[in-house]
Amino acid sequence: MGWLSRTFRPDAGDVAEATAPAAGGAPPAPSVPVPAAAGRTTGASSPQGRYGPLVSVTRFDTAPPELEWQLPLNGELYRVVPGSDRPDYSLFVLERPVHFYPRDGFDLDRVEPEQQVQDRKGRTMVRVHALLLCARFVGQQLHPGMTDLAVNLAYVIDNSLARDAEVDFAKIEFAGTGFLSEGHAPGHDTETAATTRHTTSDVLDELAWTLRHGIEELRGAPLHRMTAAITVDGDHRLTGLSGNADGQAPVPTPDTFGRMAEVLGRLAELDGGERIASVTLRVDDGGVGHEVTGTHG
Repeated sequence: MGWLSRTFRPDAGDVAEATAPAAGGAPPAPSVPVPAAAGRTTGASSPQGRYGPLVSVTRFDTAPPELEWQLPLNGELYRVVPGSDRPDYSLFVLERPVHFYPRDGFDLDRVEPEQQVQDRKGRTMVRVHALLLCARFVGQQLHPGMTDLAVNLAYVIDNSLARDAEVDFAKIEFAGTGFLSEGHAPGHDTETAATTRHTTSDVLDELAWTLRHGIEELRGAPLHRMTAAITVDGDHRLTGLSGNADGQAPVPTPDTFGRMAEVLGRLAELDGGERIASVTLRVDDGGVGHEVTGTHG
């Protein structure tokens, strides 16, 4: 992990600025403290930011909808922080903060009042400036040149974690699973994110990715080609799955069906999505596609 190895040297005057999610929102929250650039590791082939290697999350395997709307997540790998269960958690300082809806039972006293903001409908969101991540599968780790490395992601809800010698799990909250790549991905206008990303086509492509990675997770091997036919009822619940995935049935992990249900649930909010009855999902090595083959009514 020499690619991302540093000694933490705080500089109170060197902080990243935050932005509110919408006009009229709460004032910016204090950002994660970061050290001066003098301690940065350099590398000829890896794009570097001010504090460390540039990386991005461009898609998720499983995550709440509000994170999908904020893709891509660009930022820098700041430092490695060991945990009680593994030595290689990495602090991912975000280029711009992300916001999430706290789950039922989440104690808002765990975050500073300045991190609590309102969305345009008056619902409370929590603003964070960093994520904690680690490679999802045994035997893998962050490395130069990585593309779509499967990672576990957690929100850093207490910025003091940046100064800790070991991960304090009370200072994080699980976010989801996604895919990390070296370098920054092209951004988008956050004001139009909901309309540019929330189309029926986007949701069905996400459904294909979800099924693909569920199959790969079960098999422990990459999936190269798949043609899978799914059917859904009038309430967008999965009622059938069949097809061929590299010569076998397209069977994913049991957890994948829950993730697919979450994705399918978004169709009700989309023009034309509410009538979909059957879809063919396709995988061809690095890409996915879909074709609507039937509608209700």
